[in-house]
Amino acid sequence: MEIWRQQPEVDPGTLGVDAGILDEIAEKFGEAVEAGELFHGASLAVYRGGKQLLDIGGGMGRVRTAEPVNPDTLFVMFSATKGLAALAMLMLYERGQFHYDEPVIKYWPSFADVIPEKRSITIRHVMSHRAGFPTGPAWLKPRHWADRDALRRAMEEVPLVSTPGEKNAYHPNNFGHVVNELMLRIDGRDCGRFLSEEVFSPLGLGDIYVGLPEDEKLEARIAWCYNEIGDASAARVMGVRSDVDAAAPEELSSGPRDVAAERYADTPEHDHPFNRPEVHRAVLPASGGISTARDLAKVYAALALGGELDGVRLLRKESLDHATTPTNRRDEVDATVGFPLRWGTGWHMGLHGRGSTLRTFGHAGAGGQVGFADPERGLAFAFLTNGELETEFILWRMKLQSLVFRACCG
Repeated sequence: MEIWRQQPEVDPGTLGVDAGILDEIAEKFGEAVEAGELFHGASLAVYRGGKQLLDIGGGMGRVRTAEPVNPDTLFVMFSATKGLAALAMLMLYERGQFHYDEPVIKYWPSFADVIPEKRSITIRHVMSHRAGFPTGPAWLKPRHWADRDALRRAMEEVPLVSTPGEKNAYHPNNFGHVVNELMLRIDGRDCGRFLSEEVFSPLGLGDIYVGLPEDEKLEARIAWCYNEIGDASAARVMGVRSDVDAAAPEELSSGPRDVAAERYADTPEHDHPFNRPEVHRAVLPASGGISTARDLAKVYAALALGGELDGVRLLRKESLDHATTPTNRRDEVDATVGFPLRWGTGWHMGLHGRGSTLRTFGHAGAGGQVGFADPERGLAFAFLTNGELETEFILWRMKLQSLVFRACCG
């Protein structure tokens, strides 16, 4: 299969990066593409010091129609989108438009009308996955994801399964539904529009979206997703359980399988909710972002440099330090994923490969997606794919990430 590699913006050695290790990463990536056992198609990007040093991709973006991954191929980011939502909220926080420790009902008064106990839920609880309503309600389906009234009602009706603030329990989709409603009420813009106007456009990024414009040419560039979702037994986050996949199956299905199969007979890939154009157009800050690895990595490149890149300041370093301070104990088991997971205010902390530290922050996503920043090295990384095929994939990708850290020799 064809594998492409873009020229780096500068000689890696000028930024203290071992070009030989980057070549090794590219070689291992190419071997995986050729084998076709871990994924059908993918792209990978590395930045240091705000400069792109590695941008590679290959494989098949759409298998049935034999469309290869090329430098313009877009991928659904799944829960790697949450890292962008965390950035948007942090920017509003820095501007003084809200405080993380304020209750959600300050901005959304009806949030606790159905379940009065929700009055104690703070915005920090939501951002650190301690709000107490990780999944549900059962009636909420993908067909509702573009309906603000339905999402608002769902978040007001969904029952608590734990006391707010008591423990971590990853909120696969509800995180994004609440964040988007809060942003609309606090700022007047949804998360996708805010990011487009305040982050993507200022950084000169044209291939990253949270809510795809209605454009057939853009839609045709999206790689079809092949990873399973809604099966908790197969779910994995960063090699153990998947994040979006931790959602209840009824949240992701649209109806009986035979009905879906008949409905999507001409394009069977649309049986997967995240392959549907209407889902791509919905603003889903928890799971619906669409990007190239190159553009996602450049967002993290700005964060790796303290919030500023190419004269564009997104955040102050002090704000990033606040949001990337762990909000839970090292040994605290997440009640959704079933193992210890360190959270900042919206981002995963550490756990991004050998060489990462507790200050390395980012977010993984179902199917194998990940984006992260390492401020100590000024390093940013993104890997996007159309879905892991084997359980060995995560270990393979983590080895690549460890090589990226090792490449930073100066």
